[in-house]
Amino acid sequence: MLNRDFRNTPNLANQALVTSTDYEYNPGAVYGEHIRNTGAICNCGISHTCGNVLSVVEKHLLSLFPEDLFKTVTASTTLASRQIRSLPHQLFRNERPMMVLVPRISFGQGDDRFLANTLFNSRRTDTHSIWGDGSLMLLAKDVHNRLYIHGHYNRMVMFVDVILTFDTFNEQINYMSYLHNMIPIGHNKFIRAPLELYIPDEICSLISNLVKIPITDKDGSVNLFLHYMNSIWGNPITFKLKGGSNSNEFFMYYLTDLDTVVQEPQLVDANKDGQVKRNFSISFTVRVDFNSVGYFTLNHPNVRKTRFMAKEDFKNVSTIFSDWIDLRDFTLPVGWSVLGFPIFKLKPGENSISLDPIFNESLRAVIKYHFENGMPMDRFLNIQFRENGRILSEELFYIDWETRVLHVLNPSPHRTYRLIVTVSADYINSTIKQIYNLE
Repeated sequence: MLNRDFRNTPNLANQALVTSTDYEYNPGAVYGEHIRNTGAICNCGISHTCGNVLSVVEKHLLSLFPEDLFKTVTASTTLASRQIRSLPHQLFRNERPMMVLVPRISFGQGDDRFLANTLFNSRRTDTHSIWGDGSLMLLAKDVHNRLYIHGHYNRMVMFVDVILTFDTFNEQINYMSYLHNMIPIGHNKFIRAPLELYIPDEICSLISNLVKIPITDKDGSVNLFLHYMNSIWGNPITFKLKGGSNSNEFFMYYLTDLDTVVQEPQLVDANKDGQVKRNFSISFTVRVDFNSVGYFTLNHPNVRKTRFMAKEDFKNVSTIFSDWIDLRDFTLPVGWSVLGFPIFKLKPGENSISLDPIFNESLRAVIKYHFENGMPMDRFLNIQFRENGRILSEELFYIDWETRVLHVLNPSPHRTYRLIVTVSADYINSTIKQIYNLE
């Protein structure tokens, strides 16, 4: 292969390089400040992704046992011991049978993880390859605004300590036998699952400032910004509706294979209360390997120097369930399209959420017009409501169209709710013309 001598070869990319008939060398143009990497780097909030995976593991484990076996299912991220072997004291009074999941996250290149200590998974230097994408994956591209977003691949390893607690010794040994006979122990099992990667607020704010599209408009809607994000990203971008004092949160929806291994279960000695034994438990660990993104890089001509933007991470690992969404499964009438599929969680004591952030001005005007005239909303708007992937019937929720607030009957703070919103653009446009006499 011929070596390229940059001093004697014209550089078309660097216009500052002095060129003449004899190609005069200009060190300032080659090594000047203006050709440094013009990018912003932001570390991802990995706690959300791990909570996402924890929720998938929880649902998978529950599917391996008889339906409705466990009366209490909880995921704890505040227990101090490195590997939980018995039921924590604060859970003694919960109703049994009980399943408790405690995550432990492994960082670095150890634990025999896939692609360990390679350029793809390990940061080698402070620079990135200029040929192709190097160790970065292209995630978003806006040629018009010259904005590019890449992500650095991470192979994550998480261990989930699981405790199953029963009332009697008979239940304990019966389900120990069940585990060995009905579940592969010590063998890899791949779980195809959707995950939603949290996009830090700093990246969203920087994108908004660079392309001059506000994250929220004057009415508090994210519809325009969300539409722009979906137009430049290679993966769908979802949105989490605000509940309480939460901020706007955007996520990259992607599919991955969770490589899971259920390790050897152990019988745990029961707690002795006088002459009576209580809390017969089984403990085991599930190892989960999965792909994620460690940090984002954003490149744009107006970003002059590298910025390491820190993100105040979530206080706890929150379990947020991501269900399958295949838009090809939706047979929509002509003129209808999917507006979005936002998620939300409700805190204890909450039972409602505002839908305004996902509606634009035109949609709100048509909703108001139909409400005031007693006309049905399903002419132009349809909302499918899901709880942890299960479609809920209309008897379990209702929408106050005057305030555009969704009310959930008997909500659970441990469940993740998702709305799949479809609209008829043709009907909305024709109604807007009628309302404002634009014919």
